[in-house]
Amino acid sequence: MMSNGTKPANSAPVGEPPAAFSRLGLFLTLAVAVFTLCCAVALPKSYSLAWIGDTLQTALLAAFAILSFQNMLRSHAHVRGFWMMIFSGASIWFASQVVWSIYELAFHMQVPDSPLADFLLIAKLVPLTAAPLVEPHKTQDSRFRAFGLLDLFILILYSLYLFAFFVYSYRLVPGPLNLYNSRFNVADSVGDFLFVFVSGLTFFKSSGRWRPIFGILFLSALSYGIASSLNDVVIDLGRYYTGSFYDIPLVSGMAGFVWLCLSGRALLPSGEADSASSSTEALPGRQLHFLPSHLAMLVTISTPAIGLWLLTTQSNADRLFTFRLDLTLGTIFLLTLLLSIKQDLLSVSLFGSLRHLSHTYSSIDRFKHHLVQSEKLATLGELVANVANHISDAMTRIREQSALITSRSPADSRTGSLASKIGQYAQRTDSLAENMQRFAQETPLQLAPVELKPLLETALHLSRIGKLPNLNFELQEDPSCPPVLADSSQLLHVFLQIIANAIDALQEVGGGDLQISIRPCHPQVCVQFSDSGPGISQPERVFEPFFTTKPVGKGTGMGLSTCYGIIRQHSGDISCGNRIEGGAYFTIFLPAAVSADSSARESLLLAAENAR
Repeated sequence: MMSNGTKPANSAPVGEPPAAFSRLGLFLTLAVAVFTLCCAVALPKSYSLAWIGDTLQTALLAAFAILSFQNMLRSHAHVRGFWMMIFSGASIWFASQVVWSIYELAFHMQVPDSPLADFLLIAKLVPLTAAPLVEPHKTQDSRFRAFGLLDLFILILYSLYLFAFFVYSYRLVPGPLNLYNSRFNVADSVGDFLFVFVSGLTFFKSSGRWRPIFGILFLSALSYGIASSLNDVVIDLGRYYTGSFYDIPLVSGMAGFVWLCLSGRALLPSGEADSASSSTEALPGRQLHFLPSHLAMLVTISTPAIGLWLLTTQSNADRLFTFRLDLTLGTIFLLTLLLSIKQDLLSVSLFGSLRHLSHTYSSIDRFKHHLVQSEKLATLGELVANVANHISDAMTRIREQSALITSRSPADSRTGSLASKIGQYAQRTDSLAENMQRFAQETPLQLAPVELKPLLETALHLSRIGKLPNLNFELQEDPSCPPVLADSSQLLHVFLQIIANAIDALQEVGGGDLQISIRPCHPQVCVQFSDSGPGISQPERVFEPFFTTKPVGKGTGMGLSTCYGIIRQHSGDISCGNRIEGGAYFTIFLPAAVSADSSARESLLLAAENAR
């Protein structure tokens, strides 16, 4: 049993789709409606009229399938899912029309009665009804979108199963087909109603650029429902023939779906969700996922229930019973397969979300630590800079006066000797003030490409680690490691401080090893210091100002704080911790000097200025 499909000829959707394509589709719909009306009036019932009607309908459905396929290829994400459903429905509809035309034109059957055509006619409604549920006008998270599409496939499979179980199976019952025809008409009417209801609900709930598209889809579905129900009645009454007045809403509906593809084709270059409605409709994919997910769960439970009902109510192993039982078992297998795929995707997504959440929390903790540290350094830096400037000014005057006294005193004069010592102590105090200014980041950077290995070799030589007993060091560099854009004198100060701390730690345990590695970590360069000493008691506090684990009088607690400020001023990062095998490590990340041009230098200078 067969009837064909639909769209009103002279209906225009609310809104204004992109002009050129939309006007073309509207003109085509009106032209097809007028042409069909003229043929129905001018030509009597004949083979020629059937040939014109079948050719026109086949051409329209072929255009519908081709245009929807092109739209599917040009779109992406959930928009592609929408056009994929439309293309699936168009292809099935085209196949059913081809079967109808072959029976009618080649075998001269006025109303073909083909089980395959009947099944295709019902099957085409399933993807067409599912298409609006993809909600292409809304922004959706790809993770939720995958689950929603799987749920839609489960519902599609289940709807086809219900048709085959309760309707198509009666083709196997011998005798008249009245029971099959009546059940087919009911199933076709239910499918038409659902198609119209879903497309209409989507249209009235939508807004923005997609609203006219859904308007065309709704009007096409409405016209299809009218034509399909009307044709089912007149076929049963024996009054239907191809090309008659009953085909006017049918052919107009086919043209309406072509109009839909043309209007949607003009909307595709953006291919995105409606910007006008994204703020109110772009809730994270839950609207697509929630209802179909629960329906899919209900479907999974009901299919075995139908199988149990079949076993308890029909004990005879006739042809109908065997077909239904095989169909139910096959459907349960396919549903289980789809649910297994969904469960795998859910597990992968869940573990990925947990990893991402864990990484996010770790990043927040690190950022919080850096923020607290930066606030402490900023507050302390202002005070230190002010004090250091006053000390530096005073020491400069003392050195000038001591030099003046020394120049005017005899060579062996006690006064001259005391003035010279005062000048030396003033110089050392001035150096301390300079370190305080460096901690406060008051010393401007002199940026240039710096090779780290020679600079570290200089720091190792100045620390005299090679001449200390029971201490070994190793310096390794990756050959592909690029230079860094930095101030060499300030980096040397950082390296000397870290190496000095490592020497103190190793001497506490009577000796050990210090390993230094340099490797690229694009777009940065990583320098790591690892020792075999006793480790760090409180690694989270080592960069705090005035925090030290050394005895009173041996450490001020300013060294690593100064290092932290210098590295941050270079737009880098420094961290520390304890090694699993024992000992401590310090890791420094510095931006690589990609090129020595002025633009790169200016960008780093700007970053350093912002860090200050």
